[in-house]
Formats: sequence, C-alpha cells, structure tokens
Amino acid sequence: MAFGNENRSSLNKGTYGTPLPPNTSTRVAPPKWANCQPYVTNGSYTYTVPLNVYQLAIMVFGGGGNGTAGGGSASSSGGGGGGGGFAYGILDVVPGQQLAVTVGSGGGTSSLGTFLTATGGSNASSGTGGAGGTGTADASLRGAFTASGGTGGSGTRGACGGGASGSLYGTGGNGGGSSTAAGGAGGGGGWGGGNGGTPPSNGGGGGGGIGFAGAAVSAGICGGGGTASAGIGPVGGNGLYGSAGGATGSTGSAGTGGPSLDSFYFRIINQTLDGSGGGGGGGGSTSNGGSGGLGGGGGGTQPGTSCNGFGGNGGIGGGGGGSGMSSGNTTDNGGGGQGGFGGGGGGVTNAANSSPLTGGAGGNGGGGGGANNNNGSGPTGGSGGKGAVLIYWTEGY
Repeated sequence: MAFGNENRSSLNKGTYGTPLPPNTSTRVAPPKWANCQPYVTNGSYTYTVPLNVYQLAIMVFGGGGNGTAGGGSASSSGGGGGGGGFAYGILDVVPGQQLAVTVGSGGGTSSLGTFLTATGGSNASSGTGGAGGTGTADASLRGAFTASGGTGGSGTRGACGGGASGSLYGTGGNGGGSSTAAGGAGGGGGWGGGNGGTPPSNGGGGGGGIGFAGAAVSAGICGGGGTASAGIGPVGGNGLYGSAGGATGSTGSAGTGGPSLDSFYFRIINQTLDGSGGGGGGGGSTSNGGSGGLGGGGGGTQPGTSCNGFGGNGGIGGGGGGSGMSSGNTTDNGGGGQGGFGGGGGGVTNAANSSPLTGGAGGNGGGGGGANNNNGSGPTGGSGGKGAVLIYWTEGY
C-alpha cells in the first residue's frame, strides 16, 4: 500500500517548469517527497516506477539480530542482537522501469537491486551482543548515505538490550548491557547513537531515544531517552518543541510529541521525529515502563515483590525499556519492551524464579533483547526485527 503526503502542491510540476526533468547532471530533488511505498515484510518484490516520475529516494534497512536466552542461573546472561545496517540514496529512473526489492528477515540482508544493500545484524551468543550490520550504496546515486547498526548489549549476569538499526540519523545506538546484579536488564538502543541504559544494579534500563541515551540509575526505575535530552533518573527525556518526558509511577506515563499531519514514514525521511521518552515504572501491583513518543525510548521498570512488569515500548526510532526483577520478586509474568521501527528490544531478567520471560522484539531493523532467569529454565531471547525498504517519489520530478 502506498502512502500519500497531505501536501501535494508539487504534483504535475516539472523541475524548473519544463515538461520533463532536465538531464541527470542538473536534476534536483523535489521540495517534498509526496508518496511512499513501504516494504516491511520479508520477501522479494518488484517495484514499477509510476508515470511522470523520474527519481526515487530509497531507504534500505537490514534485519536485526536475535537476542539470546541465558542459562537460567545467577552466573549467566542473555545478550542483545545487533541492529541492521542502513543505506540511502536518490536514484534516477524512467516511468515504467522495474526494480527488484528484497526485504531480509531477522538478521538478513535487504536491497534495492544492485544500487543499495544493508546487511543484517548478528545474533547474540550467550552473554555477548551481536555486531551491527552495514550499508553500501552505488556511486551513481545522488545524496548517498550509509550507517551501521548498533551493537547488542553484553554482560555476565542479567539480560541485555538489542542494538538499533542505522538510519538517516547516523549509526544506531548500542543496546544496554546487564549489570553485575542478577536482576539487571539493559534497554534497547535508539537511532542516532541513542544507547540503551545499563542499570548499575537490579532494575531495567531506559530505551535509547534518537541521539539520547536511556537512563541508568541505581534505583532501577529508568526513563527512556527523548529527542532533546537523555532519560533523567526515573523520568523520560524531553522531546523537541518542549514536550516533557513521561513521569514515573507504578506504570510510567507515555512520552508525547508535537502535532503533525504526516504519517511516520514521511517523518522518518524528513527527520521530524520529536517525541519524548517514556517514564520508568515500579512499585505497584503492575509495574510497566511508559511507551516512548515518536523518536523516544520506552521506560524501564523494576517490579516489586509479586508484581508483573514489562518495559515500555519504544516509539519510531526508539528502543524498548528493560525489565529487571530482583530476588524478592516471584512474579511469573514480565518482558522487555519492544523497539519501535528501527529500535532495539529491551532485555528482561528475574533473579528469583523460573518464569518464562521473553526479551523485547526489535522493530524493523532493530536487534532483539536478551532474556534470563536465575533460578531455572524457560527464558526466550527477543526476535530481531525484519528489514525494510522504503521508496519515496513525487510526480513531476
């Protein structure tokens, strides 16, 4: 399904007012990309260039690596999967031209013909995080840009967050590592180097926001990173244009962002993701981290005794929060927060029992979070996200 931008004032307008764009040496990009065809499910496709279209902007994301499960003891850890690589460029085309599109599965390679390729992130191995993927772009493309995915978190105890994919914001953030405490879980990485938080003791680290890290505090209740500042203790980081970070509570409040009529696909290419981070959760009968706004990381959580707890999900480009349960917790239900599109999943661990915990899944291109429990078997590492190919165009250009 193709998405159309609300602002279509450039339709049927030739570059410099001519019926067709000038030759390649002087062709310019449109003032705004008006349409998008997203490919977000793994498989092979054929894209046909529409009528009156002479150039495409294309983003390619490799799949994220899987997180791993620890060995079910206090001396084991679940590592985070690596984020997928990224490649971007503007390709000159003619109407009716057909292009091969490949979307990789988790850890797989995505591509647009031979022009753009993004490799997948590596799976974690025991407590060692997977490496991030890479991107390549053909020299014939205009405005070409590539970025590597973030590395999955590593540790010797607890569980770790997955790395974020590369993006137009740059290298993906690394997943948060696990602490030396058996009940510590790292947050997932966000775009632009927003690292997931690594709690110094029990508890869950905040997911990374775009360019800003999730919090990592000894109290174990950590806010997610925003798009304007890092998570601050249990409070989410601020977003651009004044949106405040989510507050802490038994369930942390969600991050927010500024208004926009554009779908998130256009906010990705226009780099207008502006949300705040989710607040950390803890202390209630159900203790969940708050979800991140667009671009914000999810809040981490440290559930209390006999208390369920899930890390907050990341917004687009944000990592999921971690969920770290101490030895006093006997809950059987908890999980790492899921990464938003491109974000890494949060880790989850329980120092008390053999609950069947699952690390947070990575968003498209994001690495999965690790999982561990320290008194039995049953944890499952989070799945790495599928890759993606996003194709943009404006009629008349």
